Amino acid sequence: MSGRMTHRIILVREWDSQTAASGCCGRLGGENTELGDPNTYRHNREEMEKMGAVYRALREDLFDEEVEITVVDPRNVVWLIPSVLRDARKRGLTIRDIFRQINRGVSYNAVILDGKVLFSGHVPTPDDAVSAVRSELEAMEPVGA
Repeated sequence: MSGRMTHRIILVREWDSQTAASGCCGRLGGENTELGDPNTYRHNREEMEKMGAVYRALREDLFDEEVEITVVDPRNVVWLIPSVLRDARKRGLTIRDIFRQINRGVSYNAVILDGKVLFSGHVPTPDDAVSAVRSELEAMEPVGA
């Protein structure tokens, strides 16, 4: 590993299963499930697919960077809150800013880079996500690096 900092991108998007600790019966409808028909929770699946396109675009654009991309369900606050907190502290944000980032980060369809929420509440286009992440990474580069 080089001397460059490792960055973490967290993509917060709903998972299509395990909704309310219901085991295998908690899937959000769709094909191959006993709950609903293919139109059940269609909007949720469309958002998941859009976030998948964001994931692929980031992975493709940042393949040579030291970047970890993690996808997490917003209901997994036991992992999400401490992760955003740790990343934001490591980044040097103030306590007030950290809590602001946590508040925005536990929302559906968030894109978070090193504890800073870049998008929240909607899925950005893949190009917008890549552009925002690239801009943030460049802004964090040490002078003369």
